[in-house]
Amino acid sequence: MALAVWEQQTDTSVQYSIAVALGQVGAQLDQLRSSDPLYATAGPWKLSVTPAAMRTVANALLNARLELDRQRMWTEIGWQFADAYVRDGPVRTC
Repeated sequence: MALAVWEQQTDTSVQYSIAVALGQVGAQLDQLRSSDPLYATAGPWKLSVTPAAMRTVANALLNARLELDRQRMWTEIGWQFADAYVRDGPVRTC
């Protein structure tokens, strides 16, 4: 649901807020241990949401090619998702 709202051309502050929320949820999921009961649900969720989020950022960058401020925002968001994906992987295994 969040990705669907995020992809729509809504207010920039809403898009940024959703990006921050998705990043925070991903960071919290990385703290789960494999023995945690939520881990079995969280792992597949993060595996599907992270690439979808990066795809949304790429599309938004293409749509914002004439708006410098929006380009900067989407570049920052994309960098954060890519950095977390490269640093932690799609799901951290503890």
